[in-house]
Amino acid sequence: MHRKLIALAAAISMALLVSGVAAATITLFEPILFHLGSVNGQSGVGGFPWKSAPVGAIPACVPTNGQYDQEVVPNTVAPTGDPPGFGSQSLRMSNACGSGEFFYQTYSPQELQQVGEARPNKVFLAEFAFMSTTPVHQPGLFLSVSPDSGEGSRMSWVGLEDTPAGIRVSVNDTPDVDGEFVEHPGPTLDRTSPHRIRFWIKVNQGIDNDLVRISVDGVDLGQCFTTWENYYRTAPEQAPPPNRNTPATINSLQFRSGVQGPSALLGGGYLFDNVSITPSNGPGPPGCDVPVEKEADESTVRAGGRVGYQITVRNRGRLAARKLRACDRIPRQMTFVSADRKLLRIGRRRCLAIPRLQPGQRVSFHLVLQVNPNAPQGRVTNTGDVTPPPVTQPSPGPGSPASPGGPPAVITTPKTTPRPIASDKASVRVVKRVRPRPPRFPG
Repeated sequence: MHRKLIALAAAISMALLVSGVAAATITLFEPILFHLGSVNGQSGVGGFPWKSAPVGAIPACVPTNGQYDQEVVPNTVAPTGDPPGFGSQSLRMSNACGSGEFFYQTYSPQELQQVGEARPNKVFLAEFAFMSTTPVHQPGLFLSVSPDSGEGSRMSWVGLEDTPAGIRVSVNDTPDVDGEFVEHPGPTLDRTSPHRIRFWIKVNQGIDNDLVRISVDGVDLGQCFTTWENYYRTAPEQAPPPNRNTPATINSLQFRSGVQGPSALLGGGYLFDNVSITPSNGPGPPGCDVPVEKEADESTVRAGGRVGYQITVRNRGRLAARKLRACDRIPRQMTFVSADRKLLRIGRRRCLAIPRLQPGQRVSFHLVLQVNPNAPQGRVTNTGDVTPPPVTQPSPGPGSPASPGGPPAVITTPKTTPRPIASDKASVRVVKRVRPRPPRFPG
């Protein structure tokens, strides 16, 4: 009875006050506000309901009457309760109907307090629980979940692909100013257990400086990602923000069926529940306030010649950063010569250990590399990055987030060596080596 009261009073698309600062919107898909069937138009907040394609909107999807394969269904698979927050009903989705369009995808209600560079709220927190509808591998099953503007301007991306080994999680972002997408592999999850994924996004005024952290079952993926702002500034999608130089606001989650899957997926896929969204103007994700800058001394170097690089790390946060490591990843076409600071040698990397970096403080080092005499002509990119101290993530044991006494939620062991939290690239153009002419002798 107590849980039913909580579900009715708090869990169904209701605004909650968090620390007196921001309102969280939580959806549990429970009766009375949710009924079985398409989620389109159900349980709105502030006039904004969940939305998805109505009947006939996607004509190519004949078996689903022109809709995406989504519906609120009785939960007969996932364990109920917290964690991870499944109730008696959940949202089921598959990509038995897939389309590259944007407007009719499945969206959570749009937040009135939107997050954006030009808005008071700069932080977007979102979480959701999910689980496979069956312990059996569903070939071709792939859905993605993205923080969105409610009409297709995605600003991050987590892919959920069912593979023979389990549910493979991946992240896509655009870390470089050219706007190219980079895929980052995540863990592979047990399809017999429920899981929870969290986005923590901080948008900052200006280009190439948004911060994203993503965790799976409470385990951070160990890397600072970016939003898609670089992409929108270079090649907007079909639903670009109004101002090309100002990326879209973030106010909802898009559950995307963008890839057409086999018809066998119809009625299957994943269950989603306990969808939580919190806009605020609070602190950004931890460990992302230490950017690195890298510059080459020259833009051109001859094969066999030398080129210098300056690497600078700064702390733009409000707390001291400890035990950092700033590294230069020496390209295969180059060899280390010298540096103005004592550096550690770790494989092909040369790294500066930074015991403590105070707020506002900068630390730099300069190193010189020699280009191999037989290096091919063209651009050579050199990457500098910052790595936090190594951490040991214990593998989930019995009774960990999946369910009391249940199997571990994550079936891959997290790496103990953390990924870089920031990186920057500098490129030089290698030109043909000039060979000295033999001296001329008279006579």
